[in-house]
Amino acid sequence: MFAPGKNSFTKTTGVIAAAGALLLSTACDEGVTGGGNGDGDAGPEVTLVRVTAALGQTPNAAVENWFLDEIEERSDGRIEVDRNEPYALCDAPEIAECVGDGRADIGVTIPDYTPERFPSTSVVSIPFINQNWQGVTHALHEMHVNNEDAQAVMERNNLHHIGTWPVGRLLLGTNEPVEDRDDLAGLSTRVSGPLAIQLFEEGTDVNVVTVAANEVYEAVERGLIDSTAAGLDFPVDYQLREVLSHWADPGTGEYSAFGMWMNLDTYESMDEDLQGIIDEVAAELAAGAGAEGFHDQALNEQCPIMMDGQVESFDRWDESLTEEWETEAGDDLQESWVELATGHGLENADAVLDQYLQDLEELSDPDVEDATSACIDEFNEQ
Repeated sequence: MFAPGKNSFTKTTGVIAAAGALLLSTACDEGVTGGGNGDGDAGPEVTLVRVTAALGQTPNAAVENWFLDEIEERSDGRIEVDRNEPYALCDAPEIAECVGDGRADIGVTIPDYTPERFPSTSVVSIPFINQNWQGVTHALHEMHVNNEDAQAVMERNNLHHIGTWPVGRLLLGTNEPVEDRDDLAGLSTRVSGPLAIQLFEEGTDVNVVTVAANEVYEAVERGLIDSTAAGLDFPVDYQLREVLSHWADPGTGEYSAFGMWMNLDTYESMDEDLQGIIDEVAAELAAGAGAEGFHDQALNEQCPIMMDGQVESFDRWDESLTEEWETEAGDDLQESWVELATGHGLENADAVLDQYLQDLEELSDPDVEDATSACIDEFNEQ
């Protein structure tokens, strides 16, 4: 059974942060700290500094913490993870760079913040094809384990891929009910993900604005935007339900992802058995453990908050409206992804996409409940 794990974040301020940065530099240079012998008495052999953009009580943090807990436990304490608070050492758009250049050892953030670094991962942003959370997570893992072109992307960034999972189904948050694309006309909408942005720019009469997740609330308050297209984290953990009271699922599916990576030099400096633990746990995350944690957290922690009285409506569009939008978009979005990924340095992007679509079909699990859809049903049954 999945356990969300210990949430052992510590406050990092002033001198503590400076001292931590110095220790981090030393740890990354040496690859190991402590010099333990694996018997649990002499301290860890490897101390990994983690940086994250996943807020502590979100489903994304549940997936992350499961992985971190498991590598510590299975290594019998030979691996220890130093877990800072979200955004403590590196801001969300900087995390991939922080891990790649050795300022941190493990990083968790949204690859779409730096799409030029992650052309293989951006396949998640193709609308309409990503309707199964488990299938997407497993297919992305298979891609980065078995496809040389996707692996080359990670190596170029000096990263070892651990996992990539969707952030949850795209929802529209507005101040008035939005039942179809016509209702979006004239809105200034925060959209994330290169292909989701293209979908809204070409298929709706909205003004697309790009804003980082932790800045969306302020952007609404200041009038920079009056709506957003985002996952369930936004009305719940980013408090957007306080300023946007109507939420709807237009049926486009998963639109963005969280990625977890390890500094490649750090990974290669570890003993082979510890590398094996890292990869074993990563494979289990992709095969189902991540889905269990993500959906348990979303249903048990996030969904009840959607019913605290601040949200006036939480619905889904009629399937015919989604199908009309998908038909209108045609194959343009997939072709755009190939062009985009190629421009960002992914070799054989068309072949990578074909393999992803095949894996997505084979690895999708219809028995994995979609937490967002289940929450919509529960909201409208109350």
